[in-house]
Amino acid sequence: MQNIEPKPGLSRVNVAVAVIKDAQGQILITQRKADAHLGGLWEFPGGKFEVGENAESALSRELFEELNIKPIKTTPLIELNFDYPEVSVRLYVYEVSHFSGEVIAREGQDFRWIIRAELDQYQFPEANKAILSAIKVGRQYAIIDGENIKQILRDLYGVAAQGVNLVQVRAKNLNRQDAEQLIRVVKAECDVLQLEYLLNSQIIGAKVSGAGVHLTSSDLMMLKQHPESAGFVAASCHNLQELRQAEQLGLDFVVLSPVNKTASHPEANPLGWQQFSQWVAQINLPVFALGGVGKQDYDLALSCGAQGVSGISLFKMNQ
Repeated sequence: MQNIEPKPGLSRVNVAVAVIKDAQGQILITQRKADAHLGGLWEFPGGKFEVGENAESALSRELFEELNIKPIKTTPLIELNFDYPEVSVRLYVYEVSHFSGEVIAREGQDFRWIIRAELDQYQFPEANKAILSAIKVGRQYAIIDGENIKQILRDLYGVAAQGVNLVQVRAKNLNRQDAEQLIRVVKAECDVLQLEYLLNSQIIGAKVSGAGVHLTSSDLMMLKQHPESAGFVAASCHNLQELRQAEQLGLDFVVLSPVNKTASHPEANPLGWQQFSQWVAQINLPVFALGGVGKQDYDLALSCGAQGVSGISLFKMNQ
């Protein structure tokens, strides 16, 4: 948890927010009362820290006061900063996967349990955009970088078999004919495998395919506005300037690399977890840790503010 100082002249308000899931994976949302600020919009429950509280103690108290439940298992999801004219707000968002008690709307607010696919059917405050993205993209982002379509399909099956549901196809060196075939085949197979996929922006035809797009850092820095896409739009970032560009464009998520030394790019200077954490704390986007990151680093990545982990070899099954 990074301590980000508010802008000079602004006081700081810390807010704990819960993304509560039941045993079936449904998500709890609550509705603001009609006479409240942003009345009628839906949100995730939580509230301000009281004196002497940290994020988890504030979350526990707020959930009991609002909903009659006590969190048992919490995991950091994302931290966000918003500067308003009179105050600086920092949101500490947690996933609550286990809780005790029965949900009761103690403050008379409406609430609903919904599946993840239904989130887009409800109107949330603009400040919740990054929270919604963090819920949708999950904790693992696999990258497939095969030399041909057969190899890419084999790796897609391997990713799906591990329960990963978000993948980037990064085969950049295909000619136009092979790229067009790849785009058709990947769409068909990902529909069957129920994989959410993005095409690297350097694949011929990726940007007009209608699929999600993962921007290279060079493509990211050339953009002036959010690209049109029916799926997720993500980007590769290596420094704070690129992270800020992705945030300004309103992308869904990014990868930040290299965190550690990698065999594939031995010349690249690794960020290290401390630098990774400092940069992520300044950005209102889900950020995956990439580069020399193993599955054993998952908990460490989350503690440093990461959305989750990403990689090629990380999700490659033994052939």
